[in-house]
Amino acid sequence: MLIGELAHTVGLPTRTVRFYERAGLLPEPDRAANGYRTYNDDTVTRLQFIRTSQAAGFTLAEIRSIIDIRDAGQPPCTHV
Repeated sequence: MLIGELAHTVGLPTRTVRFYERAGLLPEPDRAANGYRTYNDDTVTRLQFIRTSQAAGFTLAEIRSIIDIRDAGQPPCTHV
């Protein structure tokens, strides 16, 4: 899906999705032949996690730390 569809699906503006990419909360998206960013359902899940974590009071730095632990293949439960 393209960034507009992703943003609509999770209820965020496209500029917020791009901000999360720059902040290291989202992996670098694949690019279509025309240079457009393309996303999959894993990105939807991650954005939902970010939004839920923010609602629970976590900072973006704390969320990034949890995501880094999870991306390294470790369960973040003890960290959280």
